[in-house]
Amino acid sequence: MYNKISSIILNSAKAVGLSDVYIAQPDALKESQAGKVFILAEIGGKKSEGQKFFDFLIMALSDNYYNDEKILFKDKIPGLKIENIFEAAVTKTNRDLADFLVNEKIRLNPADANLTIGVVYEDKVHFASFGRNRSLLIFRRGDEYEIINVEANAAEATEDVNDAEAAPSRAPKLFSSVISGEIPLSSYFVLSNEALPEYLTGKEMISIITKLPPLAAAEQIKNVLTKVNTYIPFLGVIVKNTIGLATPDSKEELEDSMAHSSISSLNYTEEKTERMLAPAGLINLAGVLQGAKDMVKNMQTKPAKPVKKHAPAEDDEPTQPILELGTVKSMNVSGSGSFMKADKLTFKKGFGFGSGFKKIGAIFGHIFSSKNNNTVSVAGKKSKAPWLFAGMGLALVVLVVSIVITNKNKKLAAEEAHFNQLITAVNDKENEISSHLLYNDESGAASILSDAQSLLTTLPQETDSQKAAYQELSGKLSTVAEKLQKVVRVPQADKVNDLAGLGVNNLALVGGKIYAAGSSYVYAMTPGEATPVKVEITGSNNLSNPHKDFNKEIIHYWDNGNIADFSYKTKTSILISTAKMESAASLTGYKIYNGKLYAIARDQNQIYSYVNKDGFSTKTDWLKDSVDLSKAVDLGIDGDVYVLKSDGSVLKFFRNKLVDFNAGALSPTMSGANKLIVGASHLYIFDASAKRLAVLSKKDGSLMNQYIVDSLTQPKDAVVDEGGKVAYFLDGEAVYKISLNQ
Repeated sequence: MYNKISSIILNSAKAVGLSDVYIAQPDALKESQAGKVFILAEIGGKKSEGQKFFDFLIMALSDNYYNDEKILFKDKIPGLKIENIFEAAVTKTNRDLADFLVNEKIRLNPADANLTIGVVYEDKVHFASFGRNRSLLIFRRGDEYEIINVEANAAEATEDVNDAEAAPSRAPKLFSSVISGEIPLSSYFVLSNEALPEYLTGKEMISIITKLPPLAAAEQIKNVLTKVNTYIPFLGVIVKNTIGLATPDSKEELEDSMAHSSISSLNYTEEKTERMLAPAGLINLAGVLQGAKDMVKNMQTKPAKPVKKHAPAEDDEPTQPILELGTVKSMNVSGSGSFMKADKLTFKKGFGFGSGFKKIGAIFGHIFSSKNNNTVSVAGKKSKAPWLFAGMGLALVVLVVSIVITNKNKKLAAEEAHFNQLITAVNDKENEISSHLLYNDESGAASILSDAQSLLTTLPQETDSQKAAYQELSGKLSTVAEKLQKVVRVPQADKVNDLAGLGVNNLALVGGKIYAAGSSYVYAMTPGEATPVKVEITGSNNLSNPHKDFNKEIIHYWDNGNIADFSYKTKTSILISTAKMESAASLTGYKIYNGKLYAIARDQNQIYSYVNKDGFSTKTDWLKDSVDLSKAVDLGIDGDVYVLKSDGSVLKFFRNKLVDFNAGALSPTMSGANKLIVGASHLYIFDASAKRLAVLSKKDGSLMNQYIVDSLTQPKDAVVDEGGKVAYFLDGEAVYKISLNQ
């Protein structure tokens, strides 16, 4: 990684207008190809207009830069550099901003606007500014750091370009030049608003930024500025070139490098940083070695008791020369039984816990066995060399275990960093979705949502914290998805009629009255009325699928292959035999319109039209186009013919032919759509199994809303009072209602 970058935002909520910083968080591949875009903005006037402008600037710059196809070919086209691609993106962004300000009727006061946009790629920075924002470079000169104003030093190179930009335009051209440069090794690029360097001296800035990582430096700067008794907003971006930076080798060096005479709270930061940088699980090897040295020193200097000289026995081996006390000869040559011999100590590739500890155990057994316990004579006295070897063996065990633990912790740290990177990427996608929705760009938001959901599937769920993070992000994306899908969740519907014991299974709504039917009875009631009016249709057995006749005061019911006509004005009825029709099992979604009966024959991909001659006996193939109706479940007629499929999609026909209608399958996926209601201006699709009522525009089939009524337990049917914007549901043996104004 070439650089690290962090932002400073303080008192932005208290400022007049908008004060904000944006740093893009692209995925690893995009960052390696194009770097990170950043924006620093102070915009006077209304905060809402400033936020709208800022969000559009983020979206426009990100789209114009990251979606430039030349990024993919920059390594293949000679002379093409990131700065050229960024300059092109700035030009496009200027045009987009000009159009945006005109279309949104926003007046941007140049005196109250300070804007900087840029990109950091590898060890280079390219940026363009408008207003009074500062750009500073902190670089090393000898043993000291110096700070310079970048734009002041770049003025001569850009002066001619600025003068040349004199063409009139309908809106102010915000970014007229781009400054590009390389951040020197071990140096820092600081972008800030005008206030930050006025309240933080150059010496303090150098002292903090050069001795802390950008994130910690940003927090420390905020700690210092918080003590300032003012509500002035402070904004900044810190970029650190991480190439060639040395890491302190000891605690003393780290403490010396992080010393701050003017910031008392930095001591805690230093200690915490040192603990974070220390390899987890690694035992202090320096301390172990120091202990071994002390043990050798004690063995060398410990006074020995006088040893009597004796002549060797005939079967004894010759004694070694007597050494002076306090001296030890070099032990470069190991004894015949020593485990330090090359053929006794072998580290193989793939050294593991089992074989490693087995060998170490054998070593200790060999050391402590009296049979093989060789000693070195020091003035006729057996020395404690075996214990020294035992200590070295123990140190070896400690080293091996420490290495294993360290490698494991490094792996865990890498996995955690990857996990956090994925979380950041998903959160960034969520923010992009919000920006697109702000400007009603639903297609763009849906595309980004799909990317975010794909990222979410790669998130590991091994630990409890990972599972919790996954659930939290999944919940956020589900909320965003439902917003895009126009889902309205209704937690509780209002009960209006109790029909317990009546055995009803369907509803019809005519003239503000509800008609519930089941078996051979129809019950007429006003919503909220306690006692319904009961009417029997003689000869019927299973009244179902009711619908009002288009031009008569009649409700038609399907009754096991027959038609039952119920007059809701006179409360009279008639049963019509349809014995000469197609088998009822092969038809679905019948409707009567202008005296003709229409029904869908799914197996034949046809809509049949019947004339009522001797019980709807004369059949005609109404549909002239070849259309797949295998998933059709219902139809509705108002002059046009609408066919509902089980996935919630709707086909529209006019004069026997299919016409264009933007009413595709619904999302979230619908699989149990079972009723289509044709209103005056809307179509209503009911899925009883999902407790869901979708509302489509009758004009073009676009989705208006989807109501999910979670409180329903056994939904059977639904009707809609379009004028009153109320939907009624038959749930079990009761009628409930919800408002369609939500």
